[in-house]
Amino acid sequence: MIKEKKDTFISQQIKEDLENLERYIKELSIFLPLPIYTINPSGIIVDTNKAANDFTGYDEEIIIGKGIEFLFENKKLIQKYFKQTLKNKIVKSREVILVAYNKKRIPVSISISIRKDDKNNIIGCFLAISDITEIKGFQESLEKKVEERTNDLEKAKIALINMLEDAQEARKKVEEEQNKTRAALISITDGLIVFDKDKRITLVNPDAEKKLKIKESDVIGKRIEEILDFSAVNKLYEAIGKKIEWTGQRYEFILEKPVRRFFDVLIVPIASGEEIVGTIIIMHDITRDKEISRMKTEFVAIAAHQLRTPLSAIKWSLHMVLDGDVGKVSSEQIEFLKKAYQSNERMILLINDLLNVNRIEEGRFIYNREVYSLEKIIEDTNDLLIGLSKEKKVKLIFKKPKKQLPKIKIDKEKITLVIQNLIDNGIRYNKAGGKVTISLDFDKIFVYVIIEDNGIGISNLQHDRIFSKFFRADNAVKSDAEGTGLGLFICKNIIEAHGGKINFKSEKNKGTIFTFSLPIKQ
Repeated sequence: MIKEKKDTFISQQIKEDLENLERYIKELSIFLPLPIYTINPSGIIVDTNKAANDFTGYDEEIIIGKGIEFLFENKKLIQKYFKQTLKNKIVKSREVILVAYNKKRIPVSISISIRKDDKNNIIGCFLAISDITEIKGFQESLEKKVEERTNDLEKAKIALINMLEDAQEARKKVEEEQNKTRAALISITDGLIVFDKDKRITLVNPDAEKKLKIKESDVIGKRIEEILDFSAVNKLYEAIGKKIEWTGQRYEFILEKPVRRFFDVLIVPIASGEEIVGTIIIMHDITRDKEISRMKTEFVAIAAHQLRTPLSAIKWSLHMVLDGDVGKVSSEQIEFLKKAYQSNERMILLINDLLNVNRIEEGRFIYNREVYSLEKIIEDTNDLLIGLSKEKKVKLIFKKPKKQLPKIKIDKEKITLVIQNLIDNGIRYNKAGGKVTISLDFDKIFVYVIIEDNGIGISNLQHDRIFSKFFRADNAVKSDAEGTGLGLFICKNIIEAHGGKINFKSEKNKGTIFTFSLPIKQ
């Protein structure tokens, strides 16, 4: 009796403990923020917590009694996970899509674990659900960024490959152009030395190698100052003024061995757009031209000397006949004899000009300098040409300087020849009623002689040839058939021999201004 009461008491105690534990679990389930469903062994939902109701939107009345797959989009997959749980006791972190009460599809991660009683019998499962919407969003965003970045990298890769291909193609074309340029330069019969912008040698063509007795391989990449041990290179360097730069000037370079040879040397820039990227020295062999010029000069000199004596004899014979020394002549005969005398005078002037040119070219044009007045030379020249100016009806005007000119040493005869030639041209190549104005000026270094006319002028197309031998402008030939074309060549050499310069400004049909300078200190 007592034992039965004791057993009944224990059974009631256990029942109360179980009820308390169940209530505790229920309260804990309600308190947990994680959605949890209780599933029986048949896969039917038998309980749910508040977090699950709030998350899915399903009340207990709706969801309890439904199969576990009811909540999810892929129902077969959920049933598969449930069976795996019953077999393996737990399934963790499986990503699936939950369909909420409002039909919203929510990405979630589920974990399912079995429930057992005290006898180790499976009495069901717990289903825990985690919302991974943000994680999925972040993951998708990250994947999108990775994809975009991958696409960008792929595009960059393609662009880089294209750029490399373009660069290789461009490099190939540049190399082809360089090879073509090099081939062209090598084939040129003039000697060429090519320098980069740092004045280092980048090419020496075969003709330059032969002329200078050097090998391109020995001098490539070097400055010219580093290869002056080669005697021919040293002479070339001295000939161009010991500097590699473009001045527009031509230089004469002479090699004595094995035979005497003359070269016309020109330094030209290599430009790329507006940038100077290098320089070329061009050596043109003018030995043959020099020889031809020498032979012509010798021929002219011999011919002039041979003609001078008979022309002088003719001059004096005609002079005696005109003076009546050999008998009386009629007025008609005098006119013919005067024309013959004038023609003979022109021939003598031509011979004198030719001889002067010959002396200039051979360096035998002797200068005897002494202090002399330029004003006096101009006045005497005007007096000499006054007859021609009246004949041509051209007025001669001499504007004397207001201040006294400084004293200079000149060759009176040669400077007279220059002034006479320039004034004579101003008169002859003028028009009736024209004028020739002579003026003087000076500064601290030079005295300047300016001879200005308002005559026929010189065409712009012929300006660069005006000081050449035997050159006469087209309109000058039409205006006056006489003339040798040597006067200005001689003038230029005389002025430069005095250390001065001569230049001009001219416009066709408007006139010409010649200006030459003579240094004060010599």
